[in-house]
Amino acid sequence: MENKPHGKPMHALKSAGLAVLTVAILTGCAGRHSGANPSGTLEAVETDIASVYSGRILDVRPQLGTDVRAGDTLIVLDTELLRLQRAQSEANRRSLQAQRLVTEDALKQARRNLQFADTTLMRTRALLLQGSATPQQVDELQTKRDVTAVQVSSALHQLDALSAEEEKLNALLAVYDRQIKDGVIIAPQNGTIILRNSEPGELATPGAVLLRLANLSSLELRVYLGEEDLDRVKIGMELPVLVDALIGETLTGKVTWVSDEAEFTPKNAQTRQARTQLVYAIKLSIANSSGKLHIGMPAEVKL
Repeated sequence: MENKPHGKPMHALKSAGLAVLTVAILTGCAGRHSGANPSGTLEAVETDIASVYSGRILDVRPQLGTDVRAGDTLIVLDTELLRLQRAQSEANRRSLQAQRLVTEDALKQARRNLQFADTTLMRTRALLLQGSATPQQVDELQTKRDVTAVQVSSALHQLDALSAEEEKLNALLAVYDRQIKDGVIIAPQNGTIILRNSEPGELATPGAVLLRLANLSSLELRVYLGEEDLDRVKIGMELPVLVDALIGETLTGKVTWVSDEAEFTPKNAQTRQARTQLVYAIKLSIANSSGKLHIGMPAEVKL
């Protein structure tokens, strides 16, 4: 009796092995990600406080590290010269207003004179037709009437010029008022002073940073994801965050922004290979009501 080999045929073994390999590949693709938690350093939304015009600094209220609230006075500039210039412009405006009153009265009188001259001229022309007046009388009245009309026109032009000059002074006064108001620099929002770059007696120049204000109640973490991890993150999603300085604590970060464009890994990446990879930046907001978090702390996101 002939013995037959036991076990499955060779082609069956190959098919089974191929099926297992296919399942393994599909399973790996479904959960594929870089395997490394993206990391970065904590940042804060910072606001630079500067003056819009040059002026001597009289007072800098907050010290470094001081918490301020929106509307608090931060810096006071010397506005004495602006106030004197405004007072001079205000005096010029009052003088113009007085001239306007005089000119308006002159215009009223000139219009009355013109009306009288027109009436007299019409009557004299009628008398001329009746033979009771001479052509010379008519010519003299016509000349007087024309002179009076010129006076009316001149008064109107003078009023227009005074109005234009008054508008210029009003605009100049508005500029002075705004500059005087800007001489008291207030906090635009709540925050903490993280840079004090000015002292009383110094000269503030336009655009120069005098103070820097940061909102430390909520910090940001910017990290970079590879393409394989991008579909795992959505705006509004909450992710666990580990901060190196807070051992054993897991914080929660909320995704607030995901970049639409790929970029090369930032230059501070440790290897050349990492610097040549295309990644996508994302930002997470992390609450800091306890005050434990500080700008520059290293942190990583658990995906």
